[in-house]
Amino acid sequence: MTSSPPSPRLSSLTIAADVDEISRVSAWLEELGEQEDWAPQMLFGLELSVEEALANVITHGFEDGCHDPEIVLEYFRPAPEAIGIRIIDNGVAFDPTAQASPQLAENVEEARIGGHGLRFMRHYLSDFGYARVGDRNELTLIAGPKAATDGAASS
Repeated sequence: MTSSPPSPRLSSLTIAADVDEISRVSAWLEELGEQEDWAPQMLFGLELSVEEALANVITHGFEDGCHDPEIVLEYFRPAPEAIGIRIIDNGVAFDPTAQASPQLAENVEEARIGGHGLRFMRHYLSDFGYARVGDRNELTLIAGPKAATDGAASS
């Protein structure tokens, strides 16, 4: 990620650590996209990436019995041509950007479930990054032209 200061939050949504909440997040993103006239392909890529990230946070991030799970999504504009969502949670520390995408299967019989969300993110996002801040994970997802993120290194 870039070393510039974080962009100000324009909107936020707090959700429970429940997969049923993902549909509420999708509705929130679609509403933001409509209000701000996001390009359809940017909305699609960002929404798919957020859904994949949230499914993993909710499914794996609170396995240690966290007594008070908390997930907050923040919308921000890192550049005029880009849109960003930061997912902040108090689950187990995990850096998805450090994980390799799985090898693609040669055929359907060899295909395995899992790990392909990172492939989607790397394809649809112009940048994404991770930081552990105190006891919280912060996953930042940015959709937009690569140049809009000032050449930030993608993971």
